[in-house]
Amino acid sequence: MAATTMDAIGAVRSYVEKIIMDGQLDGMKALLLDAETTKIISMVLSQSQILEKQVFLVEQLGAKGHEKMAHLKAAVLIRPTVRNLELLKTELKTPQYGEYHIFFTNITSSDLLDRLAEADEHEVVQQVHEYYADYLAINDNLFHFNLSGAVGLSSKSINLANMSPKTAAVYQRSVDGLLAVLLSMKKKPLIRFVKKSEIAEKLARDVATRMQHEDGLFDFRQPSVPPVLLILDRKDDPVTPLLSQWTYQAMVHELMGLFENRVDLERVPGVRDDMKQVVLSVTSDAFFAQHMHANFGEICMAVKGLVDTYKHSSKQNENIESIEDMQRFVDKYAEFRAQSVTVSKHVTLMGELNRLIEVQGLMDVSTLEQDMACNDDAAGHLRELALRLRKAAIAPANKLRLALLYALRYESPAAIKSVKELLLEAGVPSGEAVTAMLQYGGAAARAGDLFGDKGLKKFIKAMAQVTQGLQGVQCVLTQHVPPLIKTLDLLFKGALPDADFGAFQPATPLPKKLKDVVVYVTGGVTFEESLKVAELNAKLAPQGQRVLLGGPMIHNSESFLKELLESVETAAPGPPSWKYDGKHL
Repeated sequence: MAATTMDAIGAVRSYVEKIIMDGQLDGMKALLLDAETTKIISMVLSQSQILEKQVFLVEQLGAKGHEKMAHLKAAVLIRPTVRNLELLKTELKTPQYGEYHIFFTNITSSDLLDRLAEADEHEVVQQVHEYYADYLAINDNLFHFNLSGAVGLSSKSINLANMSPKTAAVYQRSVDGLLAVLLSMKKKPLIRFVKKSEIAEKLARDVATRMQHEDGLFDFRQPSVPPVLLILDRKDDPVTPLLSQWTYQAMVHELMGLFENRVDLERVPGVRDDMKQVVLSVTSDAFFAQHMHANFGEICMAVKGLVDTYKHSSKQNENIESIEDMQRFVDKYAEFRAQSVTVSKHVTLMGELNRLIEVQGLMDVSTLEQDMACNDDAAGHLRELALRLRKAAIAPANKLRLALLYALRYESPAAIKSVKELLLEAGVPSGEAVTAMLQYGGAAARAGDLFGDKGLKKFIKAMAQVTQGLQGVQCVLTQHVPPLIKTLDLLFKGALPDADFGAFQPATPLPKKLKDVVVYVTGGVTFEESLKVAELNAKLAPQGQRVLLGGPMIHNSESFLKELLESVETAAPGPPSWKYDGKHL
């Protein structure tokens, strides 16, 4: 049975283990996946862990690289899509295996099942089930759907009644994915959404409608305190994705990219061949799981400790003087080898993070970012912005981020004019990017209280008091608190304003004390928000309360700006005068 403790990794892993340990699949078996389920499984189980469960072969559905294996049974885990149905029909027409046990990762239509039954001419299909592992579990409290392009859903230029095929596909995947998350957690929630967002309202309505339509699937034993699904919009907080990060998981994603738990180090100067692609996963790397939320200073000390421990182990292994010593070394070799790989990986990552911080002058950049995000000082910030935009050492992409933060905080015609002029003077021709950002997440477009006009500043200051750096000194580089945390604070206190948040039928009033909350941010989430949710969960744990956070994808500043500018280009066809390819303009 899937996990019911609001653990994203645990829920997906339990489904996969249930499949490969299924009683009808005793003995050696093959595991057939599609491109997406391959990624979904890889997030929670390594291939070696799967092979240990009597899985002889793991391959993608449709691959034809081996002879017929009629003696093997095949477990098929795929998304219920038209393409996958066609691949499955082709497979069943000339079956490569003796039996097929089919598991769809989401709700499957009766039409699809009828077409599947018609294709099973050889009667090799033994069972068909729905196992709702239709999302990528990053951390126990964080999931996403690996969807790019969702930022554009919040754009006013998108007509939700007449979406383009690509936009419609992104939107529908979001609806399907959210249903799978709720089913895997066995939750039938009350739904709340931010009223000012058309896409959040539409998503809430469609999820509520589908839950009613699939009432049999959502017929769970209702707890005394009903769960809540809260749907927010990225445009209400465009600041968090723009900020530099200083905790391990978030830093790696911001500076190098952390996609499907993999980091590409191909371009790192002097990197060893075996370190050009590394896996950074909480499920397979105990050191990373322990330190992923540590700040830069803390992780440097932790990696030093890791190296010291490894050196000690190495010296012990040098003292091989007898057959017994040799036997002990051989017995521990796999463990020693794994330790060596772990040390090499984290030393390489820390070396590159340190190099990028130095090369890009990120401490200088981040100090101003945090000050603009958390404090009001229009004249002082403009002076500091001008100084940094004139520094050749600061990359154009980082100059743009600073300018956008200033424009979002001081949104007056004079401020916008000054920012555009400074960017032009600095050789960063991105005036359109400033306009695009304000159209997307400016004061007129967003809901809520982004910069503290109604008390958020006081809340941020209070939270910052407990954000400690090394030697107990407050770390100015991590003082920002995402507005999401203020929203959750209000939600758990029963003070979420009805004027700002809507509900769908049954529009049951929220109970005074909540327990389980699933938050979905359409447009994408960030590792900073995941960190703060993890901290909040630690505080809520004694009361049995928990938050699960998700979105279409996990943004860093590069992916966020890229999607924003692409959505503007799509809305206004024609060649733009700027181009953003991630790190360059």
